[in-house]
Amino acid sequence: MDKAKLCEWVFHILKKNPQTHLHTIETEIRQQTDEYDRRDVLTLHEVVWDLLLQGVLAPGKNSLNLNLPFVHVTEYGARCLEEGSILLHDPDGYVAHLLEICGDGVNPLVIESVREGLLDYLAGRPAAAVVMLARAAEDLYDHLCVVLIENARRLGRSIQRLEQSARGSPERYRAILRALTARRLPATLEEQIEPCLTGLSILIQLVRTSDGRPRHPVVERDTALAYLLLFPDQCRIVYDLIARLKEEVGA
Repeated sequence: MDKAKLCEWVFHILKKNPQTHLHTIETEIRQQTDEYDRRDVLTLHEVVWDLLLQGVLAPGKNSLNLNLPFVHVTEYGARCLEEGSILLHDPDGYVAHLLEICGDGVNPLVIESVREGLLDYLAGRPAAAVVMLARAAEDLYDHLCVVLIENARRLGRSIQRLEQSARGSPERYRAILRALTARRLPATLEEQIEPCLTGLSILIQLVRTSDGRPRHPVVERDTALAYLLLFPDQCRIVYDLIARLKEEVGA
């Protein structure tokens, strides 16, 4: 059984039994699927160990069983399981979800930046996670800018402000927003534009000064978590916009 599939089973079991034992987890998986065999035990140990390092699990079950292989779901872990953000603890699953909703045309730089950002988050480095996620957001902005400029040129429209705006600057965000409001877009997409681009702009401004220079962000773990949860939908909206703009000029 591959690790991603095993993660799903472990998350399912932990949601039902937040205080348990490693062997109990293994027994439940054996009972519920024929895909698990003896060779998977080491992968299962890796999954549990990852969750311990990430703070989803902690050693011990109760006052009489305080040590491994007894484990319990932490308060943070329970929140992740309840809110569905447990997906963040499965980097391959997170990237698969991103590709599922955005399509296979996502820039590899975006994929790898998001993957590295998620690994940084899981390693307890929220600032590094935000830096990597902001790099992915900048790439989305760059791609959108290129398409907007090409679109305007083909339609004979002036887009000088966007062409002259600095990468990562608030001016670029405003220029993109102005350029998009001049387009005829579906109402459902139009109402998503400003919240999406505002969120990406705020993310970028965490790692860049007003004149575009890099800076080190100061962020809490929960803040980084929120940005990671929002990013797949933001990415989807930007790629939907790009597809729509290309359709407009028959590109």
